[in-house]
Amino acid sequence: MEFDDILEHTGNKKDELIVHEMLVSSKSAVRAYSVALTETISPEVRDVLRRQLTQAINQHSRIADYMVEIGAYHPYDLKKQVKQDKKKVKKTRKIIAKSRQPENKLKKRRPDDSEEASNATVSKQEPEAVVASDDKAQGTSDA
Repeated sequence: MEFDDILEHTGNKKDELIVHEMLVSSKSAVRAYSVALTETISPEVRDVLRRQLTQAINQHSRIADYMVEIGAYHPYDLKKQVKQDKKKVKKTRKIIAKSRQPENKLKKRRPDDSEEASNATVSKQEPEAVVASDDKAQGTSDA
């Protein structure tokens, strides 16, 4: 499922979803800069990475503060955050279930396909039955 498709299912929660993605990305950037900083030997590169890490930490803080402001993130109230996360999981499962409905319909058609295959087998037998009955009919007419 593409991100655009996910946004269509979010309704008026699009901003919240986008800001959550931004928060996750900013956390990833902080981790990446931290690892790179600890792996480098060059003092010049270390200085550049330190500045970039500081910028990434500041960006993360701004995103987190905005999320707290709009009520999308509750870092100081664990019960409230867990409750909100459970709602999001439930909503996500519904979205995923809706996105898979066409696949489910195709799966339901497969047993019908096997019925058609069995009907095809029956129709293959029918011409033989017709030929046999024609032979009988010819045999009775010859006698």
